[in-house]
This record gives sequence, structure tokens and C-alpha cells, in this order.
Amino acid sequence: RVSNICKTKHDLESDEDEDDGDESEDVLDDDDGEDDEDAEEKNNGEPIIEYRAINHFGTANRVRCDPNNSSIVAVWSDAGHVQVFNIDSEYQAMANFANWSKEQSRAWDKKKSQSILFATPSSAHKTEGYAIDWSTVSASTFASGDCNGHIYVWQPAESRWAASGSNTDGTKSVEEIKWSPMQDNYFVCGRAGGKVEVWDTRDMRKAQVSWRADRTDINVCDWNKAKQASHLLVTGAESGAVAIWDLRKARDANPTPLQQLTWHEDSITSVEFSSHNESVLAVTGHDGQCTLWDLTLERDPDEEKEIVGAIYGRDDIADLPDQLMFQHQGLNKPKEVHFHSQIPGLVVTTDYMGLHIFKPMNWKSLMK
Repeated sequence: RVSNICKTKHDLESDEDEDDGDESEDVLDDDDGEDDEDAEEKNNGEPIIEYRAINHFGTANRVRCDPNNSSIVAVWSDAGHVQVFNIDSEYQAMANFANWSKEQSRAWDKKKSQSILFATPSSAHKTEGYAIDWSTVSASTFASGDCNGHIYVWQPAESRWAASGSNTDGTKSVEEIKWSPMQDNYFVCGRAGGKVEVWDTRDMRKAQVSWRADRTDINVCDWNKAKQASHLLVTGAESGAVAIWDLRKARDANPTPLQQLTWHEDSITSVEFSSHNESVLAVTGHDGQCTLWDLTLERDPDEEKEIVGAIYGRDDIADLPDQLMFQHQGLNKPKEVHFHSQIPGLVVTTDYMGLHIFKPMNWKSLMK
């Protein structure tokens, strides 16, 4: 739980300052109504972070929440198992600790429920993995892929989960899995070696469609969640390449990307489409950057000259990609980037040093 998020001391005027009625304004600003100079700073102006720890076997390679029930969390462990936890008690403790404590004391003589609900059996995955994702359409269903190239689909069965389908013929590591946001039977996976595959859970004997998206490993991908753009897939590769694909053309002999974003200088570690604007994309890479893109933009020299004025035509500006809208630097090997599902423009990244939570100064332009 993060609170006391404030503007940084040296922020320039941003889209936030021009808005008088933004419902999310209190997330970034103090809500006491006092002048900044007169108000007493809480925690010296630093964010306040509260957390609850949960025992977990092994190192957590990747964590994913069930989009249909945020209290259910699946964790890929380096011990070769996927573990599923119910963290509702931790949620309640964070939301209202006093009330949670009373409930715990009243139930002191009753058997405490375990946080862990399920762990994949040793007969399934034989090694660790990173690829895991919950279906947004089929309730409580998730898929996992490991470094041996094996894929399993897990569905709820009698308060636990059971494998409803699998494929163990693959030899290249499965790096990423993403479910279709519209159909309950389809998901895509990205593999080491550069392949992207589309799978149908009704027939797991082989992928329905596959193509080579890059000469290096496909580390991450994301399926656009907007109905009108649900044919779009973005991939991020070890080479630093980011590509946008039209899945309707994936069966072509040699599919080519709709767009290629050539900016990052090291491996891509996370990509995500915004849920508030289907054309906006966030990317992180091991070059220490988080970049935000608007895929609909094209360069207009006259408009650009009017906006940037005297610096128009400078080499360092002329080389910027047309679609690049914001660049957040200084990250230390970032691993994840996500848009906030309820607050437009709010971005969260993780890196070796912790969390970065920010709104770009041009967030309104991105969320149009």
C-alpha cells in the first residue's frame, strides 16, 4: 500500500496543473487544502509504503493476480512450481488493521486458513519458468510455461486446480504467455529463439499459428485489451526490438509487423498497452528506460516548429521517433511496467531499487 505520493520538488507545469476537476488529483497532491509552504510535510515529503509478507517456497520469478479476483495470486518459483495464494487476509489487514485485528482475536481458537491454495505437482513442470497469465474471460483459469518449453493450462476443480491441457513437445523456453482478452480458448506465447505462437486450449497438440518475430528471444508480449483493437499484439525481444503485429495476418507466409519501435538499446523486459487508450504503449528495457508511445502519431513539421520554437531542427530532437511521447530514465534493470487500471496516466515500474510511480507531465495527451 502506497500513500503520501506527492509531486517532486522540481516538477514543471504539467497537464495536471491545468485541470481543475480531475477525480484522481488527490492521488498526487496533498488533500489538506493548505499552502505547500505552510503545511507540515508528512514523512518529510517521502512516500509511505506499507506491506505484508507471505511465506513462499523459492525465489519468485513472476507474480500475476487473477483479473477476476485480485485476492488470488499465482507465483512462478525457481523451485519449479507455480503456487497459488489467497491474499484476502493481507488485503484486509492493509485496508483496516484495527478491524482485522479484532476479527483475528475473535477467531483465536479456530483453525487459521492457509494462504497457499495450490502448487503444481511434480509430475507437471520439471524446471523453473517465467511465463504465466490468468485468463480474463474464463474464470480462475491460468496457463504456465517453463524453461524446458512445456506449457500447461490449469482450470479450477474442487477448490483446487487441475491441468486441463498441456504440450510438452516444445524444446525452446517459453518466456511469456498472454491470454486473448475476448476469447476464452486462445492464448499466445513467446519463446526463446524468436518465435510467437497462438494456441487453442481445445487442441493442445500443436500451436494453431506460429511465426518468427525476431532473430533473438521474445522476452515479453501483450495482447491489446480494447475490443476495437483486440487484433493487435506487441512483442519485446532480447535484441531491444519492439514490434506491433496484426494477428489477422499471422497466417501469412511471412508476417511483417505493422510498426517497429527502434529506440531501446538493450533487451526489452516489459510491454503493456494502456487500458484507457488502446493506441498507447509502455515499454521498459535493460537500458534503464521506461518509454511511453502513441502509435497513432505522425510527425507534422509545421506543428512541431510552432511548438518547440527555436530548438526546432536540432539533431537530438530530429532523431526522436514520431510516436515517442515520454521517456523516464535512471532505472536500474527494470523488470515490469504497468498502467494503473483506474487512474488514467499513472504508471508503475519495478526495478532493482524498488518501485517508480509517476504520471508523465503530458499524460492527458496520452489518454485522449
